[in-house]
Amino acid sequence: MVDMPGPASPTVLRVRSARGPVPLAYVADAERLWLVAQHGAGSWAVEILRAGQGTFELPDGVRSGSCRLVTAVEDRAAVLVRFVTKYGAEQVDRWFRPPGRIVEVDFGGSGAAPSGLPYFEWLEAEFDSIAADYDRHILGNRINRLLRDRSLAFMRRTFPRTGRLMEVGCGSGTETVELLEDGHEILAVDISAKMLDAVQAKARSRGLGERLRVAKGRLGELGRFVAAEGRASFAGVYSTYGALNCEPDLTAVPAPVADLLAADGQFVAGVFNRWCGFETGVYSLLGRTGRAFGRWGRPVGVEASRFCVDAFAYSVPEFAGLFASRFRPTRVEGAPVLLPPSDLARYAEMFARRFDVLSRWDAALGRRFPFRAFGDHFLMALAPTSPPGLR
Repeated sequence: MVDMPGPASPTVLRVRSARGPVPLAYVADAERLWLVAQHGAGSWAVEILRAGQGTFELPDGVRSGSCRLVTAVEDRAAVLVRFVTKYGAEQVDRWFRPPGRIVEVDFGGSGAAPSGLPYFEWLEAEFDSIAADYDRHILGNRINRLLRDRSLAFMRRTFPRTGRLMEVGCGSGTETVELLEDGHEILAVDISAKMLDAVQAKARSRGLGERLRVAKGRLGELGRFVAAEGRASFAGVYSTYGALNCEPDLTAVPAPVADLLAADGQFVAGVFNRWCGFETGVYSLLGRTGRAFGRWGRPVGVEASRFCVDAFAYSVPEFAGLFASRFRPTRVEGAPVLLPPSDLARYAEMFARRFDVLSRWDAALGRRFPFRAFGDHFLMALAPTSPPGLR
């Protein structure tokens, strides 16, 4: 935060975090207070939202309270108005341009911290909060667009015939609508109701609404879809760049995915890679070993993750091993392997005039051993190892 008043100021509290107390501006009423993080920053916010509670050093003493993410547009606007009233528009603009997470702390009258918010409730709130801006985040970043292009090309090779597909973690539907255009019917699943609203609106705007069904859920809940949809009911299941890396434990995922697939069906996974050659190489040369090997934490450390939530990274062998009881890999590609990750896309812009050429080189290299194992992400197609009747 820029030019924050000193910790002794009555306009500032300190939130206790793993890195020590962090001074923050705040607004409050009798039993609640609100905090704002800068966009793309604020590891303190991740800590207290993950736990569902936090401890705060206020001018009148130390208090603990439950913490939740403010997601509604009108509620966020109301909090920012209160900050402007207290600190002035110029100062608030200097601190939060643009604003990131807005956190509400409820002391509940007792001063005791209530039990923490369950992890997946926090996850849902985070994705609800970015749903309205998600397309700008994806389409406004050259590397994110490349990732979507690669995954679409990969899936079109994996699912060459139109059929019934299931997508888990559809987000705002940047891949969904393209596959609907190809003629597939899709059941799109996401933990965020607002993301599902976004993908439905897109499908309707293109006249594709009849081919799309949506359901609220996540990878860890796929067992209920086996019961609802029936065994061997999908020609393909896919989950790319998100949902697989948001599940702390994937051990329960392979069985229901295998049960949902037809005899010749495949599962396509787009996974945040534990080993990113570009990131490891560049940060090692800079002497920043924490970032060079930052993806080895579980979850990935906030400073090494560009995601709004906890991310759990996997290497290619590790991920294949998790699915080995029910699947065998049929194809693996790294994406990107030569170009930088999306949080370093500013470096890719230096080569904007030759980006198309570099992208083709990257795609060719990403299909080759050993480079395919060292991309920012990897794409893996997996086929069930036994027919539906024997699964």
